[in-house]
Amino acid sequence: MRPAACAVVAAVCFAIRAEHVAHAQIRATYGSTLAGYTTEKIADGVYAFLAPDSKTPLVSGNSLVVIGREGALVVDTGHVPKVTRRMIADIKRLTPVPVKYVVNTHWHFDHVVGNGEYVAAFPQVAIVSTPATREHIEESLPGYAKQLADQVGAGIPTIRAMLKDGNRRDGTPLSADDREFFEAEAAEFEPAVAAIQEMKYAPPTVTFVRELDVDLGGRTVRILHLGRGNTAGDAVVHVPDARVVAAGDLVVAPVPYATASFLFEWPDTLRALMTLKADTIVPGHGPLLHDTRYVEHVLDLLTAVTMRAEQSVARGVSLDDARKQIDLTSFRDALAGVDPFQRRVFDTFFAPGAIERAYAEARFRAEK
Repeated sequence: MRPAACAVVAAVCFAIRAEHVAHAQIRATYGSTLAGYTTEKIADGVYAFLAPDSKTPLVSGNSLVVIGREGALVVDTGHVPKVTRRMIADIKRLTPVPVKYVVNTHWHFDHVVGNGEYVAAFPQVAIVSTPATREHIEESLPGYAKQLADQVGAGIPTIRAMLKDGNRRDGTPLSADDREFFEAEAAEFEPAVAAIQEMKYAPPTVTFVRELDVDLGGRTVRILHLGRGNTAGDAVVHVPDARVVAAGDLVVAPVPYATASFLFEWPDTLRALMTLKADTIVPGHGPLLHDTRYVEHVLDLLTAVTMRAEQSVARGVSLDDARKQIDLTSFRDALAGVDPFQRRVFDTFFAPGAIERAYAEARFRAEK
């Protein structure tokens, strides 16, 4: 099917589902990354630690603990060591068995900084990831705390100057939403960065390529690489007896993230995830999902981006012009609604990276 025809099909499919968007739209629940998390029991021996949504770029990923008779498995370890230590204390209250496995669903720092806390609490723990995830962690995590401190140290004076003057760096006045966003950054960044300096570096110790099954004692957990998507090494964790899947940042709500992602492969990976028939999906960020409606909307969005990128490449449009011409506002409106912070997330952490990567992939595919 030609790109133009594919785009029409995608637009029609999205329009058909548009009447359901209001029901799939997810409200953000804001709080401080330093404040902790909420705990939700999903099934016997299965608990989610859900991080609050942040009004700043400083976020922390969700975590999951799965408990068997002989051991427990944890999915992702958070961004702030003292919060991770609180999770470990909660796990010890929930069960006397040790955490035998930690799974890193991908390499992003807000999901792996807490690894070292689990090693300190459970010295025999195995940290599991795909090879690509381990490679990224080994390359980038050791210098992360210093890099973050340097970036924040350089940025905070600019933020405070904008708040004092009431203008952006380009001289345009701050809107009320701008002011709330920058005030949140000024209040949150420095204490969070100080807390992250406690990080104990601990990379994955066990890797798998496609699937690794572990027995926790009367409970089998499947660790799967279904394909590339948000990163090169995305892993998902499937708890068959509880019908639970932890998706990492393959699924992020209320709006997705895309940085150095694999836009043409991501939809197939999401389709594979949906075949697991979970009653509960634990996203990398956001609330528990109890059906696939939100995942389907993300799939529509990814399909639209790739098809429009293919069209741009076929017409010989430059990347700069493609950025201007690929209009994703209807998807932003459907997913983020009127929430100014989620709209900012979409415009900052999804659209630019997704368009650039889809364009690069479309050019590569056209030249093959």
